[in-house]
Amino acid sequence: MKVLLCVVTLVLTLPSLLNGQDLEPQFKHDKYKHPTQLIADNMMPEVYELSKLCVSSVTFVRFVIGADGKVKNVACTPDTPAVIAKSLKQTITAMSGHWTPKEVNGVAVESKPYLLPVVYDVNFGCSNSEQSISKFEDAIKHVLVFDDGSVAESMECTVLPPMVQRYSKSK
Repeated sequence: MKVLLCVVTLVLTLPSLLNGQDLEPQFKHDKYKHPTQLIADNMMPEVYELSKLCVSSVTFVRFVIGADGKVKNVACTPDTPAVIAKSLKQTITAMSGHWTPKEVNGVAVESKPYLLPVVYDVNFGCSNSEQSISKFEDAIKHVLVFDDGSVAESMECTVLPPMVQRYSKSK
């Protein structure tokens, strides 16, 4: 009877044990606890290109962690200034090697997309009396349209905490 009870208990708990093996991707870095910290500290847009901008907005960056732990499919919303998009993509792609992949039943698989909102204010290109032009409303309208040509009506994703970047002239 005890053996039968043990077998029944094992059969009933086995599905929950198997589901418990699913692991989301993990960011691991000696210095940074969160990927947005690494991105904020290492994002270095070209100053010459920034000097042409007078804009305040938000961009959304989408990326996935591949089954090999590498960052893939990095894309920004299309109205992102090229200098900012280029720097974000390079910095996020450089996070490859700092992720353990998602696992389902012990098998590494590609993650669902991550979505990183990046608020930016660039006033290098503003005259002294001019304030940066706000494009927040337009940016929010295009949150699911990306510069790699993909458009989604909805997206199951992990939204990372927003990052704020300010690039200002010294006064």
